[in-house]
Amino acid sequence: MAEETLDLTCSINGAAVVINSGDTILSAARRASLADPIPTLCYREGSSPDGGCALCLVKVSNDKDPDTTGRLVSACHTAVQPGDRVTTRTPDIVRNRREILSLMLNELPAGVASRTRGGGRRGGDFWQLVDEYGARAGKDTNTVATGKQQPIERSHPYLRFDPELCVTCRRCVHTCEDLQGQFVFGIGNRGADVQLLIGSNDRFADSDCVACGACVDECPTGALFDRDREPDLSSRRSSAGSSNRPLTSLTSVRTTCGYCGVGCGIHVVTDGMRVVRIDGAEASPVNHGHLCAKGRYAHGFQASPERLTTPLLRQNDELVEVSWETALAWLAEKLTTIRAESGAESLGAMTSSRSTNEANYLLQKLFRTCLGSNNVDNCARVCHASTALALRTVTGTGAASASFADIESAQCIVVAGANPTEAHPIVGARIKQAVRRGARLIVIDPRRIELTEWADLHLALKPGTNVALFNALAKVLIEAGLIDHDYIDSRLEGFAALQAFLAGDLLNEAAEVCGVDVRDIKAAAALIGEAAPVLFVHGLGLSELTQGTASVMTLCNLGMLTGSIGKPGGGMLPLRGQNNVQGNADMGALPNLFTGYQPINDPKVREHVNSIWGILPPEAPGLTIPEMIDAAAEGRIRGLWIQGEDVAQSDPNQTHVLGALEKLDLLVVQELFMTGTAERAHLVLPAAASLEQEGTFTNGERRIQRVRQSLPPPGEARPDWLVVRDVANCLGAGWDYPDPAAVMDEIARVAPHLFGGVSYARLGDDGLQWPCPSPQHAGTMRVHEKKFIRGRGQLVSVDHVPSPEHDVDAYPLLLITGRVLQHYNVGTMTRRTPHTELVTKDWLEISPEDAARSGISDQARVRVESRYGSVELTAKISARVAPGTLFLSFHFPESHTNVLTGPHVDPDSHCPEYKLTAVRLTA
Repeated sequence: MAEETLDLTCSINGAAVVINSGDTILSAARRASLADPIPTLCYREGSSPDGGCALCLVKVSNDKDPDTTGRLVSACHTAVQPGDRVTTRTPDIVRNRREILSLMLNELPAGVASRTRGGGRRGGDFWQLVDEYGARAGKDTNTVATGKQQPIERSHPYLRFDPELCVTCRRCVHTCEDLQGQFVFGIGNRGADVQLLIGSNDRFADSDCVACGACVDECPTGALFDRDREPDLSSRRSSAGSSNRPLTSLTSVRTTCGYCGVGCGIHVVTDGMRVVRIDGAEASPVNHGHLCAKGRYAHGFQASPERLTTPLLRQNDELVEVSWETALAWLAEKLTTIRAESGAESLGAMTSSRSTNEANYLLQKLFRTCLGSNNVDNCARVCHASTALALRTVTGTGAASASFADIESAQCIVVAGANPTEAHPIVGARIKQAVRRGARLIVIDPRRIELTEWADLHLALKPGTNVALFNALAKVLIEAGLIDHDYIDSRLEGFAALQAFLAGDLLNEAAEVCGVDVRDIKAAAALIGEAAPVLFVHGLGLSELTQGTASVMTLCNLGMLTGSIGKPGGGMLPLRGQNNVQGNADMGALPNLFTGYQPINDPKVREHVNSIWGILPPEAPGLTIPEMIDAAAEGRIRGLWIQGEDVAQSDPNQTHVLGALEKLDLLVVQELFMTGTAERAHLVLPAAASLEQEGTFTNGERRIQRVRQSLPPPGEARPDWLVVRDVANCLGAGWDYPDPAAVMDEIARVAPHLFGGVSYARLGDDGLQWPCPSPQHAGTMRVHEKKFIRGRGQLVSVDHVPSPEHDVDAYPLLLITGRVLQHYNVGTMTRRTPHTELVTKDWLEISPEDAARSGISDQARVRVESRYGSVELTAKISARVAPGTLFLSFHFPESHTNVLTGPHVDPDSHCPEYKLTAVRLTA
């Protein structure tokens, strides 16, 4: 007898709709894209149904259950059953919706209904529903409530709340909890007195709000809005101000955020000359419409009057305006002269991780072909070089094996040396939501970062002792049998050596070195081993150390022993700091590698590259950034081209760096603003910002995404790629790239193993993740799924080596440097936006114990001294730092943070040790 076929369909307004597992009536109806959609007000996609507004009531009948005939149910939380016949609009339903909306109008003060009104971008507009259903407040719109006018909440530089427009639908409550994980909003009182609460004092400024703006997107009445939308609502109370800009003049361009390495998709709305607002791209696989405060609001720098707009050439010790023709000719002549006098090795370039792939590719090509110098490096050297080298050594590729989407499927997440909620907020929010869904979380960090409040375990190790801790965790995993033997046997090498290396009393020794209790180490290992595969999210707290490469390699040991690398919900996910730091390295802006990480001394690689370039550089590797700085100080490097990096503020041992820059015969800087580095330049070239040019960025999950021009550059500023092309042609290169797309086509030919299938025609809005070796390839979400790129993964046996900054006499405290949520890198962009109202300066975080011991009060000015320099800072007593440690960000140049940091680098990657400096305090 044939098996009976189950009918898994329902009928909605007479149309057959297939039922998916877990479907509610609303989800099935939305998937069917009904001509007459079911209205909602309190419902938010991704949150548990609230069911409070009752606007989504529909009529349901089912022949299998006669008792249901004609019943009214809430579509948002009623499961749809096979055979259901759903009707979404009848006279009774329409009347019911009209009455609900009218009751809501009755609760609003007089005059609200006549004001210009607006709702959020997502999921329905209250005022459209009022108009559609003909709702009225009572019998006469003039008889609405006439309570005392409530002021608009304006304590925050970006966010606003108009309580008179709030219908307490709770969508902001659910959005804040279920998307950002901040729990800023609440509902107070009952009945007619019900109201939305913001934090503990009903003020954004006093709350835990991180200004992601998602509540503004979701608010259906316009009660929650922001300063970017405020001018468009010219009738929103007289105090709100007005704008003469016609809305019809606005255009929207889909592009990629120019801040951190998450690479969020954005829609930039402009009036042709200025950014009006930025919205998250809901279809983006990276951020799904969500943005952080920087990505959404910190765009004011683009229109800053401090933007560089014309080339500036130093004459008589002053920078004076010159034409582009003069600037380019002068630069070409200067490069040629220095090369002729001192050789190609006397010239160097630092490409920009804030610029595009195309600009970075062309600058390294210019130095290698036109000048014959391999002295090309990028800022990954001073942040991610250790990570890239470690991953390339043990897996075969120096980039993430996992994708951001693995966060959602992870059963266990280890966050080591990273602070995602501040430095990579969209990733941080996704991790918090993963924990809410049941994922286990281990945080390994000397500080109590926000994610420690969400974690099952916080291993607060002593700075610079990662290797000892990871070795201890590996020892427990092996001895407890919490490892994947099949994975190890079939895919790895070095296991026997590692097992022997980890024998003995290593566990107690490691606990003493790290300052982490043995019981916590064992508990963490048990969590990791039992929940495998594990997603390892890591950052600069591992790489910016003298044992940076060893730190990442020993963390990879944990990923390999548990069989996590190459598995869904597992693997290595290093977080990239700048918007294009991954792409910058990918493009060959490294002294020993061509584009696509191809060795410059490999004969087959050289033959291939020569077939495209027609000329090759020497086989010997060039200098890294620290080596170029040292060479400049010694007079061996005479000319530097710095593209979009403020090394005067961002590089370690600042006194040494400034002295090196002063000795150069040629310093050319491409920049947006007059930075500390640009002030010392012989030639300053005004650059276009990311919103003002075409190109691509590559984010931390290897996703190459389009950068599309939204606005013209100010004055005579030009995109970096165009300037490099024109200088090359002044040097006789004969480059004929008409646009960045042509540059990408050449990149694909030079490195087909990674980019052979990449072209602008294929990138679309969502981009492609490399490796993408052919036009038929869909890109690679997860690397090393079947085998490691290097063949077999390499387990490493590396011992802990103390830092030169450990146990330094007379300098008893350990300083950690890093980022804060509200600012970005050296603050060039965010300090020219209202973000300065959120955080006004760099703060020196000090523990209550150390503050009491040193007689330092909160907000006091203190002097911090290292062996390399001293600065005066404002102290902030904070329980986030452990006794014996301090924390300082580097966003404000007046702090001179890197006067304190020293000359030490990882011997393998040459990455500086920003995360550990021995210091002392003077009150």
